[in-house]
Amino acid sequence: ERDHSHQFHLSTMDGATIITKALKDQGVEYVFGVVGFPIIEVGVAAQAQGLKFVACRNEQSACYAAQAMGYLTGKPAVCLVVSGPGVLHAIAGLANATVNCWPVICIGGSLDKDQVGRGGFQEWSQLDSVRNACKFSAEISSLQSIPYLVQKAMRSSLYGRPGAVYLDLPGNLVLSTCEASFIPAVERIPLQSPVSVPPLPQIGDALSVLKEAKRPLVIVGRGAGWSDKGPLMAEQFLARTQLPWLPTPGGKGAVSDAHPNNVNAARSFALRNADVVFLIGARLNWILHFGLAPRFNNDCKVVQIDLCAEEFH
Repeated sequence: ERDHSHQFHLSTMDGATIITKALKDQGVEYVFGVVGFPIIEVGVAAQAQGLKFVACRNEQSACYAAQAMGYLTGKPAVCLVVSGPGVLHAIAGLANATVNCWPVICIGGSLDKDQVGRGGFQEWSQLDSVRNACKFSAEISSLQSIPYLVQKAMRSSLYGRPGAVYLDLPGNLVLSTCEASFIPAVERIPLQSPVSVPPLPQIGDALSVLKEAKRPLVIVGRGAGWSDKGPLMAEQFLARTQLPWLPTPGGKGAVSDAHPNNVNAARSFALRNADVVFLIGARLNWILHFGLAPRFNNDCKVVQIDLCAEEFH
């Protein structure tokens, strides 16, 4: 049965309460930010809902703190910022979160909708500015849309490769009210992304390549740590196969450095001599020298586990 225990019970609710309650209903615990017009009331409502609000001196540091909390807890924290320069200051953090695969939801106040194009307070094209730094961005157009957009923001920030999401909150919606019965109740999403399993023939091909390897090397990346069972399964795989392995910097800790087959001390030698590299949640980016010679053997084959098919190359 669907759980309706989180439906709103007050007779009327304002936008600040609706959005903070929707965040709490989706499991958000922390809000970082710099409050001011028009989101002062959102900061107050967040605390009234029991969310932990951390006031910062600058939006950039607030966004970095929020994404770090998202990385540490495995679910997004919120960065709450004012319009115009507040949103612009947060963009560095949003870009870092998306590139670094850390979940964060930024909520930026914006001018009242009837003031667009008229030189409203700190008017700026915020959605255009953040779009390149985020996985998903949207303007909240009505009180009724808030629970759906918060759910979408949670899903977008966590599922697939985690990253940054932005919701634009017009100032006129912050204190607008409506009957609580008009606000839809949406279910809390699972924090773990749905599991995707490759076709059996591809798994068979990968196993054949690994079995035929003369000098195989396993590389454990940060993606292994994001998976609920990733660290345990990676450790079990290494224990059963006794293959040499090394972690990427972001993958350190998914499997203990004390593991006897950790060859990180001879990293360059291992990369240069491997004839098959098995990437577990690791990207062939600059950290791994793009998979190219002279760091890698020109004839090296790659078996790859990744959430994003775009990474297979």
